[in-house]
Order: sequence, then C-alpha cells, then structure tokens
Amino acid sequence: MIPLSRIAGRILRWSALSIGSLVLVALLLLALAFAVNWRDEPLTPEARALLTPPANPLKPEDNIYLAMAGFTAPSGESVVALGQARIEHYNERLDAVLHDPSSQALDSLQLPDPQPLQFRGRADFVHPLTGSVWDEVPAHYAEIESLIAQNAELYQRYQALEREPGYFETARPSYLAPTVFVPTQLRYLFLEETVRRLRSGTTGEQREALAELLADVGLWRRVLTGQGLLTSKMLALAYLQSDYLVLADLIADPNAELPAAAGDAEAAPPLFALGDFDLGTAFAGEFRVQAALLAQTEYLYAIGWNPQPARAPVERGWLARLGTAISGHFFKLNATLNLFAQQAERLRAIVPGPDVIASDRRLADSSATAWGAVGLYNPIGKLLAGIAAPAGVSYPLRAWDAAALQRLVRAGYEIRRQRIAAAEIPAFLRQHPEWSTHPGDGRPFVWNADTAQIRVQTIGEQPAGRRFFIRVWQPAQAGRAGG
Repeated sequence: MIPLSRIAGRILRWSALSIGSLVLVALLLLALAFAVNWRDEPLTPEARALLTPPANPLKPEDNIYLAMAGFTAPSGESVVALGQARIEHYNERLDAVLHDPSSQALDSLQLPDPQPLQFRGRADFVHPLTGSVWDEVPAHYAEIESLIAQNAELYQRYQALEREPGYFETARPSYLAPTVFVPTQLRYLFLEETVRRLRSGTTGEQREALAELLADVGLWRRVLTGQGLLTSKMLALAYLQSDYLVLADLIADPNAELPAAAGDAEAAPPLFALGDFDLGTAFAGEFRVQAALLAQTEYLYAIGWNPQPARAPVERGWLARLGTAISGHFFKLNATLNLFAQQAERLRAIVPGPDVIASDRRLADSSATAWGAVGLYNPIGKLLAGIAAPAGVSYPLRAWDAAALQRLVRAGYEIRRQRIAAAEIPAFLRQHPEWSTHPGDGRPFVWNADTAQIRVQTIGEQPAGRRFFIRVWQPAQAGRAGG
C-alpha cells in the first residue's frame, strides 16, 4: 500500500506542474499579445479622407450657423459678430480643455454673455409635430399678438435668418462643441403667428404669411443640406416637418386661400430632391468628433489624468503607472480610427430600396457582431467600436420619413388642385406613385375613407405621437375661398 504522504506529494507535484504550465501559457499568450500590439497600423485612405474637413465657402455674414450661435446677442448688437466671437473663443481654448477637462476648464469654453436678449413669455401651447397648429391657434389670437409685441426684436432676427444663403458649422469637431439653435419658444411663436395670419388676415396678409412659411422651408432646407452634425440635421428635419404639417392643414381647409394654378405646384408645397435628405456629410462630421474623443482618451490615459484630483498633487505609484502602460499598450489609436471609419462608410452607404429596413438592421447586427469578437490586436479599440457600432443606423430612415411626409403633403395639394373626389382618391394615388409611396422602401401611403386621411407607413424609429398623416380637402365641403 502506497503511503498517504507519497500520494499527497505526487498530487502537489502534479498540481505545481499544472499551475506552472498554465502560468507559462498565460505568459506566452501575454507576450504574444504584446508582440501583436507592438505597432499601430497606418490610417486607411478612407479614414484620412474623413478626417479632412471640407473648406468653408461662406462669409461670416452669410452663415446661418454663426447667426444662430449669436442669436441672443444684447439688444441692438450684431448676432453674427457675437456668434463668430463665441465660436472663435471655443476654437482657441479647445486644445487646453481637452488636455485638462476639469469643470473649471470646461466653463472657460463658454464666452460670457451678461445681457442676453431672452424670450419673454411662453408660446408652447401648440404641438407642431404631434397635433395641428392650424386647429390650436384660433383660441390664442390675443396671446400671440401680445407675444409678438414683447419679442419683436427676436422675431425680426428669426425672419432675418431666412435671408442667409448657407449653413456651415465652423466649431472644431469635439463632443464639447457648443449646441447652436434658435430659442424653441420663438420657433413656436413663428408657427403660431404664421397660422394666425393665414387664417384671419387680409388677402394680402395671407399671401405674405404663405411666402414667409415657404421662406422658412428654404431656411431649414439650407441647414439640412449644409455642413453640420447630426444634431443640426435632425433639428432641420423636425422644423421642416412642422412647416409641412402647417401646409397640409392649410391645403385641407376649404376656406383657406391657396395658389392653385398648375405653375404653383413646385412652390407650394415644394418637393426636395431625395439627395437633400442624404446624411453622409453628417456622418463624416460625427467621425471627426469621435476621432477627437479617441485622441483625447489616449492622451488622458497615458498621463493618468484624474477627474477628481486631490488638493495636493500625489505622485502615482509604480504599480499604477505600470498598469496604465500595460492597458494603454492594447489601445491603438489609428487602428481604432480605421474601425470607426469603416462604420461611418457603412452608414453613408445606406440607400433607399425595398429591403432598406432589413438591410439597416443587418448593418447594426453585423457591425456589433464583427467588433464584438475582441481578439488579440487592439482589444480596447475593438471594444469601443463594438459599443458604438449600432449608433446612427436609424437616422437615414428618419430622414426618408421626412421626405415621405413631403410627398404626402404634395399629394394633398394635387388632390385639392385637381379637385379629386374622395371616391377617386385611391385610384389617383395609384396613378401617382411619385406622390403616394415612401421614397425609402416604396410602400404606398394608406388612405382611410372614414377619416378622410392619408398616412405614411414610416420606416424609422420616430418619437411617440409624431404625426405622419394629413387630412384631405374634399370638393363636397369646399367653401367660398378655397374651391
């Protein structure tokens, strides 16, 4: 019989041998991983192209972006001058803040504005994207007139934006870039005053109001097609949708004046080229923002930046510095940028088609799956790319939904102009797919005879309650002015 001590000794020797083998394998794998990650890869031509911003063709006084950046300038002062000063202030201080993003440094990015011209009162008693401004405004005529008087200078500034020829974001790419927009309450007021004049003004006032509404469409079309990030594109789409819903309700009202000659169709309501809804430049801009963030991450990680430093600086120990160096070795900036560039190009390549929804979902799934397998090379960069992969895939679909709404409003206009009876509307829609099908996937719009409404079958992930239907003018209900 083998002594128990000898058995225990054998177990210990085999255990030590097994543990030693595992440690050796782990060290060999670590050495292999270190060797694989010894060098960064060069930037791909696609990444280099995306990193190069386009040239700005606009003078400051012609740039909607700068006018909006300085929109709240003190009374009597130039909005463009203040907007330009604010953006230059941000651009000059950005590098220092990226290298030390403390709360004090972040505050220094904002140019102080001691006397801003602010909106007075509240105008948010309408629901431009979920309800009907046309129906909601009549109960507030006196309130609207009072708000116009209280905010006359701000209102004039908004109207002046319609005369600016272009939009180009001049802030340097960064997640810290200032958010630029007009006051939301003022936007409400513009729609309310426009509808008030369209509904109750003289014939001349109604024509002027319609001209201003169409000029507003042109303004946000220039923002949509200009050089900007996704935030400005989606804001422009929302404002265009609210403008077109006002147009739709104007068209449906038999008592409303409306130009109805054959030559008026392209002006009221105008149809954009589908290319105007392309978000490719926005995805390129978002890539430059991501590149700035990744470069900042690499820098802060390398120096061991502490977001909550102690009052007295504390020297980091050798173990902390070693851990930073080891983990930083497994993040390669160029390789990560190349992954993000691939994702940007995939987003830019999404095109309308019958299976656009399925292909859009496959893009999100395949990107997440591909970069989810971390592997030995650049594992941290691949992890970051995997997290970001699904972001953005819904935006092109939402843009095409806005294009579909334009088609829908045009269909409503043609039904009124050509005096199509309700019973003839289904056949009319079938005869004109250019006005009655979704440009994203080709599905037809849905006619509901009971409610006299036509609805878009949306393809994007829209906010709850967003309106994608119009009421239809009907000859049997035509009144004295609209027939």
